[in-house]
Amino acid sequence: MWISKLKLDLRSKAVRRDLASPYEMHRTLSRAVSQALKEGSERLLWRLEPTRGTESPVVLVQTLTLPDWDALEKGYAEVYPPKLFQPALWEGQILRFRLRANPSKRARDRGERVALKTQEEKLAWLARKLEDGGFHLGKEAGQYRATIRQDTFLEVRKAGHIIQVQAVLFEGTLEVVDPAKAIETLKRGIGPGKALGLGLLSLHP
Repeated sequence: MWISKLKLDLRSKAVRRDLASPYEMHRTLSRAVSQALKEGSERLLWRLEPTRGTESPVVLVQTLTLPDWDALEKGYAEVYPPKLFQPALWEGQILRFRLRANPSKRARDRGERVALKTQEEKLAWLARKLEDGGFHLGKEAGQYRATIRQDTFLEVRKAGHIIQVQAVLFEGTLEVVDPAKAIETLKRGIGPGKALGLGLLSLHP
C-alpha cells in the first residue's frame, strides 16, 4: 500500500469544487491510479483530515499501487512524496487509530441505510466493524477506548436529489487480534461510503 498526503490549495477552483462535493474529490483523486482502477487492481481510500481554521485542507490517500500525482491539475495541491506502507502487525499489538466512517444500518421496512443516532450506538457499530476486521476495541471502566472527535453530515447529490450522509471521526486505541484479516481490512476500508472519503483506517504506534 501507498500513503500520500496532499495539502490542497484553496486558490484552485477545482479544489473548492471538490471540497463541496466528495464524489468530485474522489473522481479527482482517482486520476492518480486510473489505469489500476480500470484493471481492477486498485482500492483507493481517502480522508479529509481535521485541520484548524486557518490551515490548508489536507487529504490523506491510501492506494494499493503507486499513484501518479502528476495527473492532478496544476496548482491543485502540494503533494508530499507517497510513502510505501507495509504494516507489520502481530496478535496482541496495541495501536492508536483514526477512522472517519458512516455508522449506519439498514431500515427493516424501507431497506434504506439510516444513520445511527446516539454515541453509544456509533461506538458499538465501530466495535463490531473492528471485531469483524481482525481487531478488538477494548473497554476501560465500562467505556470503549475510542472517542468521537467529529460528527457531521456530508451533502451529496444522488439521482437529482441532495442526500445527507453521516460522517463520524473516531480516534482511540485498538488491539490486533488476527493480523492477516487486519491487513485485508486496512486495504478495503471499513463501512459504506468509500467514494465519499469514508472508511480509511489509519494506525499509529
